[in-house]
Amino acid sequence: MSKKQKKRKKQKHSFFYKFLLLLEIVIILAFIVLGLAIKCISGVNTTALDESQLVTVNEDINMSNYTNIALFGVDTRSVDLASESSRSDAIIIATINNSTKEVKLTSVYRDSYVSVNGTYTKINHAYAYGGPELAISTLNRNYDLNITQYATVNFKIMANIIDALGGIELEVEEDFIDDLNKYIKSVNHYNGGNSPGFTSAGVYTFDGNQAVAYARIRHNQNGDISRANRQRIVLKSIMNKAKSHPITFMKAINQVLPQVQTNMSTNDLMMMLLNAPRYELTEQDGFPYDHTEVRLSDGLFYDVPTTLKENVIKLHENLFGTVNYEVSDELNRINDKICWQTGYY
Repeated sequence: MSKKQKKRKKQKHSFFYKFLLLLEIVIILAFIVLGLAIKCISGVNTTALDESQLVTVNEDINMSNYTNIALFGVDTRSVDLASESSRSDAIIIATINNSTKEVKLTSVYRDSYVSVNGTYTKINHAYAYGGPELAISTLNRNYDLNITQYATVNFKIMANIIDALGGIELEVEEDFIDDLNKYIKSVNHYNGGNSPGFTSAGVYTFDGNQAVAYARIRHNQNGDISRANRQRIVLKSIMNKAKSHPITFMKAINQVLPQVQTNMSTNDLMMMLLNAPRYELTEQDGFPYDHTEVRLSDGLFYDVPTTLKENVIKLHENLFGTVNYEVSDELNRINDKICWQTGYY
């Protein structure tokens, strides 16, 4: 064999061994990630829903290609989220395209006028009246959805998540600095801590209490619309930080996930963690899209959809690509009752 042939053979062997080494490293890393994922979800206390009380609506066949998850932020200070009746001050529907892993976030305004099991009131009351079962059923009944999974956090848990990630970047605007600082003091009081306020506008790294305060500002700009938008901004910032710092994200989840109330199974959570790098937030919006603030006979202000039927048709087109969706008979009845009670058609 010539020297040239020997050299080629040696290069082939060298390339083969390098490839084997690289393959071994990839397999080891995969097992490490899998081990971290298993560790993260091992401490989760799954809270099953009473399915006999859970209402789902499956009129839109396109929904079968998506997973809808209800995310609730409740105003309880208790570590045990199921220990007391609490209103859901944050309601977000996360819609995941099962094929592309595209994610859409839809904030439901907490003052939205809906039917809560036949009683017409604000949607955030549903969680206080009947826990996650009634809150999810209310979303499904009023918006023709098929949600069966949920996750609930309170202000303390949200702050813990953000702190575990090392903070998130948010923008402070001049017109809400005073309100933001007031909320920071309030969050410090019931969460514990001494997070400082802000003196000028700009982009800053927010700690947990500061970010929770940012998401709670309501009495400025467009009220609940602006607050729901800031809640989505915080959630998007958490997702972006998690994707760019996966190891930190795993550690954060390991610390915080046992505090979250959810009915998602171990397998569901495992798949979500493993698919996390593929998730891409493509759209975020508030709902109802068209609404009017109305003061009703009880003296309270409500966000009245104008009309519920038209809003739901648009919702199904935006989330599931369904054109000219035909709403369910029950939603038609709810729509007619809201129109009659409020005078908005």
